[in-house]
Amino acid sequence: MKIYKTTKALLMAFILGASLTSCSNFLDEEDKDLVIPETVTQYEAMLHKEAFLEVSWFYMSDLMTDDITENPLATTSAKNTYKSLYTWKRDVERDGEGQVITATNSMWQNLYSDILVANYIIENGMKATGTAEQRNQLVAEAYFVRGRAYLELVNIYAPVYDAATAANTPGVPLRLDTGVSNDYTRASVAEVYNRIEADLKEAIKLFAQTSVKKSLWHPNADAAQLLLSRAYLYKGEWQKVVDATEQLAQRPLYDLTRRPNAPMIVETNTEVLHSYGSPASLYPGTDESLGIMDIPSIYQTNLTTCTYGASEDLLSRFALATNDCRKYTWVINPQGGTSITVPAKWHGQFTQVGAYTYRLAEAYLNRAEAMAALSKTNEAQTLMTKYLTTRIANFSAQRATYMPASTDPLEWRKFIVDQRRLEFCFEDMRWFDLRRINAWYPHTLSHTFTLASTASGSTNVTVQGTEHYTLNPSSPNYVFEIPESETQINTTISAYGKREEIINE
Repeated sequence: MKIYKTTKALLMAFILGASLTSCSNFLDEEDKDLVIPETVTQYEAMLHKEAFLEVSWFYMSDLMTDDITENPLATTSAKNTYKSLYTWKRDVERDGEGQVITATNSMWQNLYSDILVANYIIENGMKATGTAEQRNQLVAEAYFVRGRAYLELVNIYAPVYDAATAANTPGVPLRLDTGVSNDYTRASVAEVYNRIEADLKEAIKLFAQTSVKKSLWHPNADAAQLLLSRAYLYKGEWQKVVDATEQLAQRPLYDLTRRPNAPMIVETNTEVLHSYGSPASLYPGTDESLGIMDIPSIYQTNLTTCTYGASEDLLSRFALATNDCRKYTWVINPQGGTSITVPAKWHGQFTQVGAYTYRLAEAYLNRAEAMAALSKTNEAQTLMTKYLTTRIANFSAQRATYMPASTDPLEWRKFIVDQRRLEFCFEDMRWFDLRRINAWYPHTLSHTFTLASTASGSTNVTVQGTEHYTLNPSSPNYVFEIPESETQINTTISAYGKREEIINE
């Protein structure tokens, strides 16, 4: 069967500034194994391969949060690959031994690859062979992908949105076509967010012009509306969050309390709006020469190979309620007793579709936080009661002690953010939330790294010491530096400040 040319190497030509004049150049090169995309189905396959299936970097942000801890029984060498992320090193492109490992800062090239494909489809999708509704669905998905990618880029490589300074704060480059240039600069944070809003609104408009029914692997108008509310949430535009979630937050949630230990993310769950990221694609194999590494073994259920796991701080938050069903579904204790607990969200216990999901719970939480920020704490309480009743068994008997007793808006915002942490742990949400809440809900993060080894031929671990690292709420390390491979080619792109060296205390 013929396939079209959308390999990673060719997509990287856009990122690395190779001497091509446009995306269509490399797609025009045919041989017996290649075909130029002409139909909606072919364009759709291109988009889904890059943006919805082969999504393998998102888990990395979790390593920098308070949701993750090391396994002290794992050796130093086993944990070194992701030590730079876990200890918030200035140079995240080097492992614990100082060796270059570009996979730890691959978000830039992966997201701009998605943008390249989205741009190509936006430019050409309306000319594809298919019905008008199919073309609308295709191009709507491309706008969704571009909006999603820019929201992630600006929250990794730029400072937090601040309405007072966003127009003059460097964001990330805006690439809205398929041309290649070695010389481009950062758009402002405000300009990037304006583009995100415009793309998602265009996606919603086009989704409304099609009745094509797709699986959960495809985004839809509801998913785009939810993502738009997230963008408004990150900006602190509270009334816009309320408006964007008006309809979504009226729909019923999946009741975890009635389905203990059953997979939540399934095609029949009407709470799930969109699911993406094949768990299988996250095991690409190891090739250090190419900067390709296995995903961190925090997702393994074997204690001897588990290198990182769920933090005690996170687990203690689940324990604040009796029978919090989120804990039973979100995490696994592989060996019982006091052994390390690992995320379950990559396993069949949680999902039978994709690894990441857009679901109605976020609409409830986004809306509740916005209501609290607008000092409408009664409305926030009503929403949170509806949400928590589906997550904590017999919640009505615990509500008085579990929820804030006061009507203070700040206390409610903190409470709601804490619930976001529990609902979306290990889904690439916590790092972005920590960035935006530190101004009014500061978190000082602490990670311990145990130095350990095994003797030749032995499985016994010898502990040689511990290192302690702290990330302060105002640290510049909440912003990633642009990958070195990019700045070597584009010498005019501006850096935003400099990360600091977090030292062992």
